[in-house]
Amino acid sequence: IPVLEENGLILGVGRWVLRQACAQAARWAQSGRSTQMSVNVSMRQLASPDLVADVSAALEESALHPSRLTIEVTESVLMRDADATVEHLRRLKEVGVMIAIDDFGSGQSSLTYLRRFPIDELKIDRSFIAGIDGSRESVALLHTLVELGENLGLSIVAEGIETCAQLEGLRAERCGYGQGFIFACPQAPR
Repeated sequence: IPVLEENGLILGVGRWVLRQACAQAARWAQSGRSTQMSVNVSMRQLASPDLVADVSAALEESALHPSRLTIEVTESVLMRDADATVEHLRRLKEVGVMIAIDDFGSGQSSLTYLRRFPIDELKIDRSFIAGIDGSRESVALLHTLVELGENLGLSIVAEGIETCAQLEGLRAERCGYGQGFIFACPQAPR
């Protein structure tokens, strides 16, 4: 991905991934398995003037309802040019998609900007989850992140859950959603 990003090929690959993901989510919805589809976008994609058109086209081609698509942006990408990012995210929100900050807590975001970003979901970085079954400090940080998200009206997703102890710790902290190998390994679509 860094090589694709460097030479600009990420735009074409990202457009293809977006279309494939929307088409798959639409197929699942047609078979009665409606789900939320998340697609990560890179720094170059987020800065592209074509991203909103690409998202709109993928949704239209697949007939996927915009509310079923979540665009994920890593915290570090958000902070590269935070003022411009706010505008790009607002334009995406106008399409009707959800916006998530991926790997939250791993970068250097400002809480001031966090208020300004039109986001729906915080995905807590797996590094916080890995330490909750043995570190008071990790539990305190996780508690703070969950409270922060709740107070901002955001959905909270814990990434990288791999053990029962981690899952129980997240339940104790009232973390609403989780993803990780404890639930399932990556699989081909059915």
